[in-house]
Amino acid sequence: MSNNSTVLVIRHEQCSSLGLLKVAFDQAKIPFVYLDTHRGETLIDPLSYYSHIVVLGGAVSAYEADQYPYLRYEFALLEKAIQQGMPVLGICLGSQILAHVLGGRVYRGELGREAGWCELELTPDGSDDPVLGDLPAQFKVFQSHQDTFDIPPECVHLAQSGKYPNQAFRYREHVWAIQFHPEIDENVLGDCSAVIEQELIDSKIHDTTLEQLLEEARLHSPAVAPLAAQMMWNFLQIPSRRIEKSIPATSVL
Repeated sequence: MSNNSTVLVIRHEQCSSLGLLKVAFDQAKIPFVYLDTHRGETLIDPLSYYSHIVVLGGAVSAYEADQYPYLRYEFALLEKAIQQGMPVLGICLGSQILAHVLGGRVYRGELGREAGWCELELTPDGSDDPVLGDLPAQFKVFQSHQDTFDIPPECVHLAQSGKYPNQAFRYREHVWAIQFHPEIDENVLGDCSAVIEQELIDSKIHDTTLEQLLEEARLHSPAVAPLAAQMMWNFLQIPSRRIEKSIPATSVL
């Protein structure tokens, strides 16, 4: 990836950021720009201006496009990027959006919200994956979701947890979806404290507080930080590749 490349980062809440993932950008001197689709922002430059796309999380659901029309714009944008062979990484809501675009089912999980620092395990394919393969076989990382997805057709299952087994997948050699939050430390968590507190209330979680999550963040994020940086570095090395076969159409620009 050349130093002149720019990465497009789609976010769904103003408090969101690359967080711990930004270290890889800084070290490689790779620029990025945020696109706040939730505020009605759309691309000014052509999609070809960007080398990679990162789609961050959010409190809405991928199946709520009727309520949040900007999701339809994202579906079409990501469909086009995937067809063009652009490397794409989706995190939490971003992973659910990619699952939808690639033909998988996204739905409310029956086991309740997965919140806080949770143990994840790579599958054998995950241990050999070019982006996730440098992570330990098991590690703790932040989670905050109740929606989940089925692994879409033609995708490889990469990671699992005890509560929701579909934690990550890869489509071909240029699209990654991860349900967990490698970007989260106490700073990012603090920035989005209002969103996190509301999610705990909505999910009727009474045995976990924001203060507990912040304390756990200070405990666990030093171990997560190098994993997040390595994972993002690996993703930024993925080259764009031309794809001739299109994915199933879900929307149009």
